[in-house]
Amino acid sequence: MTSPQGAFGDYQLEIYGAGLQGVLPQFPMAFAELEARAEQALSPSVLSYVAGGAGSEHTQRANVSAFRQWGLIPRMFVGATQRDLSVELFGMRLPSPLLMAPIGVIGLCAQGGHGDWPPLPRRRAPASR
Repeated sequence: MTSPQGAFGDYQLEIYGAGLQGVLPQFPMAFAELEARAEQALSPSVLSYVAGGAGSEHTQRANVSAFRQWGLIPRMFVGATQRDLSVELFGMRLPSPLLMAPIGVIGLCAQGGHGDWPPLPRRRAPASR
């Protein structure tokens, strides 16, 4: 079943095809580029809060080091008509290995400083009698 937007793989092919013609992606594809843009866009205090870690940042460095052992390998030209993203975790079969959680710091990084939330309507003061 295809969506009206097309398959996600089409977006990947579009990036690769444009690259073969010498056209670079509009958005950075490397962490260093994303980090450099964040440094330009965010105030020093917000950048320090978002990019920094607690205390001596030992845990943060250990996590970065651990993740350097892993990589993503594109699997081109393999059958993907029946996809299964499920994963077994702690003896449970889950439909997807991905989790999303709200992160309060996202609001600090948005241009308006409030994230994606629309402004709350103002409450009217009760009429005095």
